[in-house]
Amino acid sequence: MDVLSIRDLRISCIVGVYPHERKHEQDLFVDVDMWQDFSGAARSDRLTDTVDYTRVTEELTAFVCAERFQLIEALAHRACDLLLASQPSIRRCRISIRKPSALPHAAYAAVRVEKERA
Repeated sequence: MDVLSIRDLRISCIVGVYPHERKHEQDLFVDVDMWQDFSGAARSDRLTDTVDYTRVTEELTAFVCAERFQLIEALAHRACDLLLASQPSIRRCRISIRKPSALPHAAYAAVRVEKERA
């Protein structure tokens, strides 16, 4: 199985449980891995035969900003669900989210969720 990846997608959004986090946008950094078969796209060399990663980044950004999640754990689960539902060629999806402003003495807090199509 082949993998299409997006790294360090920066999304500025409202996320968190504390009052100050609910008032001001924070940057999240999102990594996405999507497993699919590239053989059709390799033969045709057409975007319609693969995942359009520009569309994926736009879809993820709009989703994250609209939902205003409290937990990055919930965000990661729902983002995987979204991609599996909207991209029929994806067989498995992994979302990693880093929240750099979460802890004062750490580079970031992070979660990773991986889901497979049933």
